Amino acid sequence: MRGLSPLCKAGCLAGGLIVLFGLIPLAYGSIQIGMIVLLLYGAVLFLTCRLWDAFTGWPVHIRRRLREVSDRRGIYVPRWWRRLRRLICVGLAAFALIGGAVSVRMAWAAWGCSPAPDAAVVVLGCQTIDGQPSRMLRYRLEAAYGWLQTHPDAIVVCSGGKGQDEQVSEAAVMRDWLVEKGVPAEQIYLEEMSHSTSENIAYSAQILQENGYAGHVALATDGFHQLRAQIYARKNQLSAGAIPSKTPWGLAPSYWVREWFGLAKALFLD
Repeated sequence: MRGLSPLCKAGCLAGGLIVLFGLIPLAYGSIQIGMIVLLLYGAVLFLTCRLWDAFTGWPVHIRRRLREVSDRRGIYVPRWWRRLRRLICVGLAAFALIGGAVSVRMAWAAWGCSPAPDAAVVVLGCQTIDGQPSRMLRYRLEAAYGWLQTHPDAIVVCSGGKGQDEQVSEAAVMRDWLVEKGVPAEQIYLEEMSHSTSENIAYSAQILQENGYAGHVALATDGFHQLRAQIYARKNQLSAGAIPSKTPWGLAPSYWVREWFGLAKALFLD
């Protein structure tokens, strides 16, 4: 990268890091739209900065006017490349600004919305492996358990159906984990039909209403997931607060970006 300006070098470094975070989910066996967006964004940023001055030095004729002058050739950037790189920069900046604005709202939903003291806990499902919680699901359960230690009388809805590669429902796995930690089984309700966030919330709301619990819920799920879950909660007449769980660092960037598209679906399609 010799000869690049400091700004272009910084852009190349940023693009390379973004590509790296787009590749890391492969180590977890995860392939989703967030990683694809990171790979594309990082690659475009890196190549644009790397090729910023690649087309300088193309020959250009200087018009002879009053007298003959030596045939000198100027150093310039072709018009097509100036326009293209300007367009790319505008697109990258717009995407980053929109994503940043959405991320601020996501962060507020995760860490700025405390649950009501009498809230029922709803733990949103995630993948299980051989009948045991995956790392992300375990983090959600640990967050819920931390809340239950200070609110021991709260009821819990474990929400998650049975996937094609799962032996039992996610809800049953979550129930067993909580019972092993000392949570009374009679405080736990199972919602075993859902296969999406919207179904998690809708079916959990139905269970709560059928058992005389309505109004406030505390959603135990990843921080990036809280805003979308709260949107679905409002659609089901629930007032939701957040019990945010941590996310494995290698998955956090791609899942955070993926959530932007999930939010668009929740707002405009569901």
